[in-house]
Amino acid sequence: MIIIDSVVGNLASIYNMLKQIGLTPKISHNYDEISKSPNIILPGVGNFKKGMETIKEKKIDKAIKNAAQNNSKILGICLGMHFFFEESEEGDEKGLGLLQGKVIKFQFNNHELKVPHMGWNYVSFNNESKLNFKYEEKIKFYFAHSYHVICKNKSDIAGTTNYGLDFVSAVQKQNLYGVQFHPEKSHNFGKNFFKNLFNKNK
Repeated sequence: MIIIDSVVGNLASIYNMLKQIGLTPKISHNYDEISKSPNIILPGVGNFKKGMETIKEKKIDKAIKNAAQNNSKILGICLGMHFFFEESEEGDEKGLGLLQGKVIKFQFNNHELKVPHMGWNYVSFNNESKLNFKYEEKIKFYFAHSYHVICKNKSDIAGTTNYGLDFVSAVQKQNLYGVQFHPEKSHNFGKNFFKNLFNKNK
């Protein structure tokens, strides 16, 4: 399993949580390792434009597309999920275009709702999505973001969350998965999320 070292992200937190559930992750930006890995995580926090510029500079964009064509399981986390889409209001750099749609900023007339959306919130997964899993409590995760995605194809939506509006908090298309939340910051919910997605449930 490869955790892509491309932009600022919670690499150590993701690495440690995956180790705790019995996986053997490796942090890498190597083109061949990413292209050939059967399981890949693309994390990211920060600015879409700067992040995509870094990805393209390191040719990670081509490696991700190679892996996607090879049916590798790819998970984008937060900004990493944003990169899957075609474009973002956060700069004029084009995304990977693996999913149709765009990334927009939260806009609220109600000043009681702050941007960024930060803290714990619930996720309603589609029952048929592979991201869905059973837990003894209502499933919630930790969020920290000012932008959210708009999917052109409703079939790509795997989960939603309410923050002033129902926004897309999880996507899935074949072997491509994305989440707006941070499973690596979500304690047992995050551990069970990773176990379920990467088949480490006992």
